[in-house]
Amino acid sequence: MRTLLLLLALIIGSVVTQREYRGGRGDNGNSNNNNRGCESGWQRFNRPTGGYCIKVYRGEHTQPQAEARCQSVGAKLTGVVSQEEISWITKSALSLISQSSGSIWLGAKRTNTCNSSPLSSKCTSMNSFYWSDRITIGTSGLIWNTNQPDNSHAQSQQCVVLLAARSTVIQDKWTWYSNRLDDVACGLPSGDNNGPRAIRAYACGKGA
Repeated sequence: MRTLLLLLALIIGSVVTQREYRGGRGDNGNSNNNNRGCESGWQRFNRPTGGYCIKVYRGEHTQPQAEARCQSVGAKLTGVVSQEEISWITKSALSLISQSSGSIWLGAKRTNTCNSSPLSSKCTSMNSFYWSDRITIGTSGLIWNTNQPDNSHAQSQQCVVLLAARSTVIQDKWTWYSNRLDDVACGLPSGDNNGPRAIRAYACGKGA
C-alpha cells in the first residue's frame, strides 16, 4: 500500500511540474502565459477580434519616422480600443522618459472627407480619423482631450498623439488631460522640443 501511494505521489508531482513549466514560460518564452503570442517586452491585450501586442518606444521622431520604426519590428503604429490600453501605453512611456509629460504617436490618420475640416456636424470626434494600423476597429478608443480633434493651425493636423503625464492635468496655453488624444501635424513642431506636450515616444502594435 505504501509503495502504491508513493508511486501515485510521484505521478502527480510529475504532472504538476509539467503544467507549471508550460504555464510559466508559454510558447514564446515570456514569464507569464497571459502574454502568450507576444514577444518579450510586448504586452498582450485580449481584444474582441483576438490577441494583440503593444510595445512603447522612447524617441523624438516625426510620425512617418515612428511608423517606419514600428514596421522594422513587424508592427505598425498602434490604434487603441480601450482606456485599459491607453493607460498601459502612457504608463509605459512615463517609465521610459525623464520628463514629467510628453506625447506619444498613435496609428491614426484624418479621413479624406474631413481632411480640411474642423469639428462640425459633418466631421465629429468619432468620424474624423481612422485607425491606420488596419487591425484596430471601432471608436471606443477615441477618447479625446477637450474640444478635440479641432484640426487647427490652418487645417494641418492629420495625425494623432496620446498625452502621458505624471499629473492628471498639465497647463500651457490651454488645459490638457493625461490619457487623452489630440490631433497634431505629423512632423515635429519647431521650437517645442522641451514643452510639456512634446513628442517623446511612439507605440507599436501587431497581432498576437
